[in-house]
Amino acid sequence: MPHEQMFSNRQGQHDRPQTEARPVTAPRSQKTIGLTLAIFGALLLTPDTLFMRLSQLDGFNMLLWRGGLSGLAYFMIWLWMRGPRDLSNIWTRNFAIIVACQTGNAALFSLAIALAPVTVVLIGVATVPIFAALLSRLLLGEALSMRTLITAAMVFLGLFISVLGSDDGHLMLDLTTLIGAGLGLGVAFSLAMNFTIIRKDTDVPFVLAIAVGAIAAAGLAAVFATTFAWPALPQMAAIALTGIFILPLSFVTLSYAARFVPSSTVSLIMLLETVLGPLWVWWGIDEAPSAMMLIGGGIVLTCLSVFLILEGRKAA
Repeated sequence: MPHEQMFSNRQGQHDRPQTEARPVTAPRSQKTIGLTLAIFGALLLTPDTLFMRLSQLDGFNMLLWRGGLSGLAYFMIWLWMRGPRDLSNIWTRNFAIIVACQTGNAALFSLAIALAPVTVVLIGVATVPIFAALLSRLLLGEALSMRTLITAAMVFLGLFISVLGSDDGHLMLDLTTLIGAGLGLGVAFSLAMNFTIIRKDTDVPFVLAIAVGAIAAAGLAAVFATTFAWPALPQMAAIALTGIFILPLSFVTLSYAARFVPSSTVSLIMLLETVLGPLWVWWGIDEAPSAMMLIGGGIVLTCLSVFLILEGRKAA
């Protein structure tokens, strides 16, 4: 009996340090998971604009196909991950906010890409970190680190240089350009609110909410579209690839990342699309970016790389 008691005491002493270390390890692993998910989702999203252009659809038809296909894909992902047992929190304000944000995001982005220059739209979308920082401060009380603020300032410097990257050295602010910038700002606000609510309410079934929002956006397109386009096989393959694969997987991983790291961090990493998206278009349809766009993109990539390296060291 004493021998058994001694063995039990030794075993308890051996287990105690592991139990005490767990609270230190958990935040570290969660931050690493969040950064990994955000980087994967952002990189997967970068060729989205190329395939939207390759579909050759007008705004409402693009929204109809892209929203409908992605909505079905989101729904299948929700069934696979959680399913009908995840219906307890659908009659909540946060669920409705995510549905509205996804509807606005899908509708505004498709219309913007069809109406305005891609660069202008992506620059507007690039304001996501600003909206995310403000919303996180207002709704979550999260303070911003000096590193995040400096990175955001440097990133916007690079994006501003990219805007000035036309052949004549400036951007004509005509009505189409202003509309594209305004729609891009609307997309940015929708994305920032989406990530902030997902981080705030960990019980809301956000994948189902995103699915409902995407299908609602497709429904709006069906109402307002004057003609219904049935794309040829190459164009159908392009819109199907972005609707079924690129958009759902990237946004699900980005949304999950927002539960592990601040939404402002996820938004900064999402700016990879603003820089790499035009490069995909260059490679796919031979729209060469100007030297100023390459310089601005290099600044953004450098700042984000340094930020992610420092954040990774901090997590470790």
